[in-house]
Amino acid sequence: MSAIQHNKLEKMIFDILESRSKRMMVLFVTLFLFIATIAMIPTELIKAKMLPSKDSDTFSVYVDLREGSSVDQTKEVTQCIAKELQKENQITSISVFLAEGLPLDFAGMVKGSALKDSENVAEIMVNIKRAKQREEQSFNLVSRIRPIVQNSCTLHNANIKFVELPAGPPVLADVVAEVYGGENFNSRLQVSQKIAKVFQKQKTLVDVDVLADESYKKYALTLDNNKVLRSEVSLDQVKKILYVAFEGMSVGVVNSADAQNQIPIFLRLDESRVFETFDKESVLNKLSNLKLMNQKGLMIPLSEFVQIEEIDQEPTLTAKNLKAMINVIAQTDKDSQIYPLLDARNYILKHFINEYVVTKTELLNLSLKDKKTGEVFDIKFDGELKVTIDTFIELGGAFIAALVLIFLLMVVYYKNFALAGAIVLSSFISLIGVLLGHLVMDIFTENTFYLTATSLIGFIALIGINSRNSLLIIDFAKDLMSEKNLRASEAIAIATATRAKPILLTVLAIVLASSLLASDAVFGGLGVALIGGTLIAYFVSLFFVPVSILKSLQKIEKS
Repeated sequence: MSAIQHNKLEKMIFDILESRSKRMMVLFVTLFLFIATIAMIPTELIKAKMLPSKDSDTFSVYVDLREGSSVDQTKEVTQCIAKELQKENQITSISVFLAEGLPLDFAGMVKGSALKDSENVAEIMVNIKRAKQREEQSFNLVSRIRPIVQNSCTLHNANIKFVELPAGPPVLADVVAEVYGGENFNSRLQVSQKIAKVFQKQKTLVDVDVLADESYKKYALTLDNNKVLRSEVSLDQVKKILYVAFEGMSVGVVNSADAQNQIPIFLRLDESRVFETFDKESVLNKLSNLKLMNQKGLMIPLSEFVQIEEIDQEPTLTAKNLKAMINVIAQTDKDSQIYPLLDARNYILKHFINEYVVTKTELLNLSLKDKKTGEVFDIKFDGELKVTIDTFIELGGAFIAALVLIFLLMVVYYKNFALAGAIVLSSFISLIGVLLGHLVMDIFTENTFYLTATSLIGFIALIGINSRNSLLIIDFAKDLMSEKNLRASEAIAIATATRAKPILLTVLAIVLASSLLASDAVFGGLGVALIGGTLIAYFVSLFFVPVSILKSLQKIEKS
């Protein structure tokens, strides 16, 4: 910076300090910018999220049919899904796991993949090209093909969910509504299904599912032991043929030179498990086709030994913290969790009042009291939404703690509350740059650029950097006042103009270093926060800091 430029900057700051109207203008412009940038959060010009979506080389597809569905029906759905996925040239390989979960991955740790072992479930692992070999990001690919697959392959009332690897801690789903209370399972299920319908109305919520089994009819087979003994057929033989026909069993092993372990032989009569219609007569016909030879060489149908009884299959009950509950889950489609959840919550508050007394409880949670039965249901929201809220609360607490500690440190150092407050306030105002930086990135990038947890970490780091800028100006101004007997406004103008160049060099160093982080999927918020915050902090140091410390230094001057 040349001497002429130095003098111009010094004169500009001195003129501002000497004019009350100009000082008020600086404060007004700062206040206006601060309020305007803060308003971008509730108006959703800037959206908040725990972490942005992760661009990975794989994703999974979870398939859930109604309880009691056969493996053939599950296979039919998975074949349809695989056929649709094969049309995408970005996909390199597909692995289907019928009646079981896929090998445990980061997402499956809390989604229960390892516990799946029934015929009505399946999981599909999909590998796609490396990021450098494709133009489309994985979360955009999933968002594009999800409706295609779900519209084409929702056979047998199958629920098809697309699961991406999370960028942060694994959770059950992006949005989870836990439904507690009620007198029994059915009443909780009814409320859960109503909440699921509300989730389905939200444009950016997809893969909505109620994690509860609906009761269904099934047929129980009871052996008549007396008939078996009178027919001179072995009771053990009858039990084994029933088990082989409908469940299957291991009957031996095979040793192979190419296999490290023995290969088990699993025997099951598949045709006996397929029914044309689901009724008692169809089951009886299957049993009639299965015949056993008694000791006299006569062939006796299995239906002679078995009584068929229609019963209700009780649903599986789930609980959390020893309280019975049902989970309603949903994934977000290229959106933060908080916004569709708030819309869904507002819908519940507005439209559930005809049937329930709706009460707001802690945070976003709700309580519903049925007007007819008096049953009370508690709705607690969990999932990545809960992680996001907890993280922002904790980081917000850390930010407030940092401000308080810096304030106390400055009070001890300067023995002046007003100066300490000016330093803390100037650091807080750098939030303008953090939010403006995110807005600019959101405008010039293809995907939404969220205010994330790493953005708040960057903002907390800025407090120390910005406090240092204020300290440089205040200490230099105080030295000029004591050594050269300058007036407060003159000392502040000279100190600000003199320190402008080293402060600018510090700002440029931070900006250049942080630019390497700005394009990162996870730490982009940290880089943008540092860039935008330090740039605005430079102008805060030139104009707002001199104005905010003027009266304090004038009091010191008079004393």
